[in-house]
Amino acid sequence: MTISTVPPLVVPETFNRWLESRGLIYQLLVDFYGRKPSLSLVAQWSRNPQMSVAAEMTEGGRELKRYLCSQEPAKLPGICERESLEYTRLMSQRSASAFVTREAAQLGREEAFCNVLSDVYASAGVVFKKCSGEADDHISIELEFMAVLHERMLYNSFSARSALQLLEIQESFLEEHLLKWTPQFCERLNAATESPLYLGLSHMLEEFLPYDLQMLRAFKGALESDAAAMV
Repeated sequence: MTISTVPPLVVPETFNRWLESRGLIYQLLVDFYGRKPSLSLVAQWSRNPQMSVAAEMTEGGRELKRYLCSQEPAKLPGICERESLEYTRLMSQRSASAFVTREAAQLGREEAFCNVLSDVYASAGVVFKKCSGEADDHISIELEFMAVLHERMLYNSFSARSALQLLEIQESFLEEHLLKWTPQFCERLNAATESPLYLGLSHMLEEFLPYDLQMLRAFKGALESDAAAMV
């Protein structure tokens, strides 16, 4: 993720833990839903000291922590090989057993629905560099949109008003897109795999997104109250 030199937004103490963890959680989900679990990727997350903090927010996070952070280094290559094969079986569109990783297909919408997502990203000033040609409604792209807006909200917001604008985009995107189709996505993924990695990711996703929406709404209320008090 991009490292910014802009001072971070000052936020109420009660929201610090959630704000410190949500960007990490979105990035973890983006990494593992967007590409095969290479040795470098697994090693990066298994050694990340912030995993412990983020893991405590969901049971799925705790599952992932137990699986990724308790492995002996010598076992990581074998784990990566097994999980890479599972990623191909589950998510490669060329695989006969693949299930749908895109919003339009999950909800039975036309292919042109991607243009709606493209407009949403463009209106927020977000442009993606897609290494593998992912569609705009692919789960990893939608999650990355949330990760980018989170980063901007914390590090590029000079006032409560600018933070609120970014917060409202995230709230709307969760309500109108991610939370409309990821419950079905997670249900199908849970039924399709026995992989500790992909079950942990699925459980984290289905637990975290509703919680994140709840916290966004509460954070919005706090910022609005602060802004009103300053008038």
